[in-house]
Amino acid sequence: MSIASKLSHLAGVPLNCIARLIIFRRRGVFIYSDKASLKAVYGEGVLIERGCFISDDVAIGDYSYVNQNSSVEHATIGKYCSISSNVYIAPFEHCLHNRSTSPIAHPDVINFERANIGNDVLISLNVIILQGVSIGDGAVVAAGAIVTKDVEPYEIVGGIPAKHIGFRFSFEEIEEIKAKKWWENERKVVEANTGWLKRQTDIYIAPNSNEEKNCQGFI
Repeated sequence: MSIASKLSHLAGVPLNCIARLIIFRRRGVFIYSDKASLKAVYGEGVLIERGCFISDDVAIGDYSYVNQNSSVEHATIGKYCSISSNVYIAPFEHCLHNRSTSPIAHPDVINFERANIGNDVLISLNVIILQGVSIGDGAVVAAGAIVTKDVEPYEIVGGIPAKHIGFRFSFEEIEEIKAKKWWENERKVVEANTGWLKRQTDIYIAPNSNEEKNCQGFI
C-alpha cells in the first residue's frame, strides 16, 4: 500500500485510533476502530476496520480481518479468516425461560458461551453467529444467515436458521487440505503456495522442502 493510499485510508479516523495503529504497527496489526478492545489478542497482520466492536476476551489469529461495523464478542477466531461487514458473533442472548426478557430478570452473573471460528473461514455480510457455535476450518457462511449450530469444515451454510447447502470440495480434497494445515506455516511458505491456493497448480510446497528453500530468494 502506497503512502498516499495509507493517508487516504486514515481520513476521518479518530486520533485515538491512529494511536492504536502506532502501538500495533510493529506486528503489522491495523485497528481503525476505537471500539476494538486493546485487551483482546490480535495476531500478526490482523485488520480491524472502522466501527467494529471487539470485546476484551476475543482472540483473532494471524492475517484475519473484520470488516466495517461488525461486532465480535466472546470468540476465538483462527488464522486467515474473512469476516464481512455487519456481522455479529456471539452477541448477548436473552433468556426465554424467565417470565420476563427484560434486564430486570437477568441473572446476577451472566455466563457467556464462546464461539469458535476455525481457520480460513468466510463469514459473509450481515451474518449472526450465536454463542457456543463452532465453525470448522474452510467453512463458508452465506450472507444474511443466522448460525445456531455447529458448521463442519469446508461446509457451506445459509439461511435462517442456517442449513447445509453443500461442501466446497470432495471428501478426498477436504481431507488433503485439512492434513496440510497450510495456515500454520510461516508467511513465506504460505506466499510460496499462492498458486496452489488459487488452484493454478496441484504442486504444494511443503515447509523445509528444497522447493521452499529455493523460493526464499524471491519472496
